Amino acid sequence: MSTNDEIPPAQKARTIAHMNKDHRRDMRHILQHFGSAPPAPPLPADDAADSEPLMVDITLTHFTIALPHFNNNATEYSIAFTPPLASWDERRSRLVEMTRAARAALGIPDPDSNPEEGNAGTNGANQSVVVNEYMPPRIPLDITIFSGVLFYYACFTAVQLGYFAPGTRASRIVEEVVRFPYGLAGFTWLVRTIFVPVLAIHVAETWWLERSRLRRFGVPRGSKVWWLWLGSVFIEGGMAFRRFDLVVDRLRGEKARKGL
Repeated sequence: MSTNDEIPPAQKARTIAHMNKDHRRDMRHILQHFGSAPPAPPLPADDAADSEPLMVDITLTHFTIALPHFNNNATEYSIAFTPPLASWDERRSRLVEMTRAARAALGIPDPDSNPEEGNAGTNGANQSVVVNEYMPPRIPLDITIFSGVLFYYACFTAVQLGYFAPGTRASRIVEEVVRFPYGLAGFTWLVRTIFVPVLAIHVAETWWLERSRLRRFGVPRGSKVWWLWLGSVFIEGGMAFRRFDLVVDRLRGEKARKGL
């Protein structure tokens, strides 16, 4: 096996510079997948969500990635090549292999790009867009649905807590102002009866958004953007899917216009 002394310094510098310029997202995926195995310590969830990794060294046996923190400090992670590289020329194929393995484990589509040669065409680039933003509900339809579901959850909570008990002000509003069919009994029966189906549907939609959208387009699990999308879909359902797809379409269009 070649020794680290045989690594051309200029090629090593170009490899590190290229990875830091074009493949920091790939290194995040590698950290998330391989960073929990020895000799690297576990990757903190907040770091994975809020910072971008930098390669600081690469040898025939491992490469080192620094993860910056908000306080300008950094934690270094050593990711082993298993087995070690047989030669320096093997670095490209091994980085590709590790990148693809990490994406597969994280459920992220492979844009079929080489970590040292760039993306393989416009289609691959379009598939590899990363969503790191949240689009809030829009007026009027999104806001109407969002508010309506929130109002239902509030009504269910109030019914369960006894705020709609006979003789209360809320019960008089239901019977005398709203004139709900079958009065207070009809209102409380309906609110309680549809709760389980509503909850089941919205939990399923939340799971499917995470699986089919957030994971696919690289939204870091546990990040602020991740929680905002999950919160939205849990409340409003399908409208969150539509807005997420609008964000993806815009990012793909921007990438295509730039020729990336």
